[in-house]
Amino acid sequence: MKHIYIKNSYASNMQWLVVTVCLYAGLANARTEEDQSLAANSSGASGAFYDQCFYRPASDCPEAKDCHCKRISDVNDNPEHNAILCCNVNNATLEQGLSCTGTNNTVTHIHIRNATIDTIFADDKRWRSLKSLAITDGSVKHVKEQFMMMTPLVCLNLSNNGLVDIADNSLNRLNQLTTLDLSNNKLLDLPNLNSIKDRVFWLDIAGTDTIWCQNIYEYINKTVQKQIKFNREPETVCSTNKTWHWFNTTEHLWLSQLRYINSLQPDCPKGDSWQCKCDVNRLDIVLGKTPMLTVTVDCSSIQLSELPQKLPRNTTSLNVSDNNITVLDDLSNNPYYEDIRVFLADNNKISSINKLEGSKFLDNYDMLSLRFNKIKTLPGYILAPYTHGKTFSSNRHVMLGGNKLHCDCNTAKSVKVWLQTRIMDYDEVLCENVREKVIDLEQARMCVYPGDWTDYIYYIIALEIILLFSLVAKVSYDYWVFKTAGYLPWPANKMPKLPCDWLCET
Repeated sequence: MKHIYIKNSYASNMQWLVVTVCLYAGLANARTEEDQSLAANSSGASGAFYDQCFYRPASDCPEAKDCHCKRISDVNDNPEHNAILCCNVNNATLEQGLSCTGTNNTVTHIHIRNATIDTIFADDKRWRSLKSLAITDGSVKHVKEQFMMMTPLVCLNLSNNGLVDIADNSLNRLNQLTTLDLSNNKLLDLPNLNSIKDRVFWLDIAGTDTIWCQNIYEYINKTVQKQIKFNREPETVCSTNKTWHWFNTTEHLWLSQLRYINSLQPDCPKGDSWQCKCDVNRLDIVLGKTPMLTVTVDCSSIQLSELPQKLPRNTTSLNVSDNNITVLDDLSNNPYYEDIRVFLADNNKISSINKLEGSKFLDNYDMLSLRFNKIKTLPGYILAPYTHGKTFSSNRHVMLGGNKLHCDCNTAKSVKVWLQTRIMDYDEVLCENVREKVIDLEQARMCVYPGDWTDYIYYIIALEIILLFSLVAKVSYDYWVFKTAGYLPWPANKMPKLPCDWLCET
């Protein structure tokens, strides 16, 4: 009987075990289907973006007036996550609100709505144990200092605050951060995100259209080591300079347009031992033409002996300063240079600008800088038709300072005046043969020529005329004496008789 009881007991236990396993499997399966359904409903960037973030609407704000914060124990349906929601606070009421909720190290999620706090300090110990920190829909101007080491923050939401700046190194220690929301603020620059490695990182800057495009350019190219993805990319714009030829302003570019930079790299000039830098400059809008993203090419200080033969399309600015370039032929006859409007070639070995005569560059340029080269002569007729004076309203500027011209009378009379009215740094143009600046030349001194025999021709002519009148006067006097006194005065009476003298005898 005992054996039968044990057997029946064992069978009963096995039945309960099977039932329990089945129930667990059913619940797990139901939970999996629910998760899959939620994932399907939240598919896309926005769903993935907020998976790790704690956020509550204004309707959930605490009603008690004596405490501006309240504890929420079921964050994302996970009872292990303890959260606090605070609303309508400043520095003093936030401190009091966190105290009255009994904040301790078990709190992992905090959302602060409508805070009026000038500066948030990232090294505040209250954030030390947080996985999600949201400070939204308020007035916060600055974020200073760094988050503490080992802070397990996964999501940081600072949206809708009018935020002006974030300390560049503030996020460097957040090794688990995967979500950063800086949308609808007034930031000009992003904090340093170079510490983001080996994980997908979501960034939302939609509505923060003040960020400079150059600042976020490095984060556009996603790599395995730094996979930064932009949430709400179709709504994201950045700021860049634009030109309308006669004035400068600021224009917004869609983030997707910046990806155009990827196509620049294969065309960016490079050689065996040198590499230029190419970057998107601004949106260029010219009346009658399609707006385009312009390109800036920087080939300075790489020991070039000639201008690059190829440039990316839409290149409008080229800097080849601090090289060994001697001629400007490509600027006038190379089709890759037809859109160049800013040309910087300071500190080279260029000796002449004659090749620019009649070039398309002179029709289009905004800036020509050839400072500290070896230009000896400056034919004003080449640049004169294309410059409009060195006033701030002019959009064409020429800089030639540091060159040593061969100075002569023409330089003092014509070139000096032209430099003063057309060249921005006219007071730095020097003379090669005279130890002076061109603007200090004096015509009276420079227009004196070396003497030769032709300088005395007028004196010789005057002397001849005087001698002629003296001779006529002497002959007339001798004739008068001879007629009145009957003799010839000296020296006429000493002169030998000539065969024709009988003509004068009576």
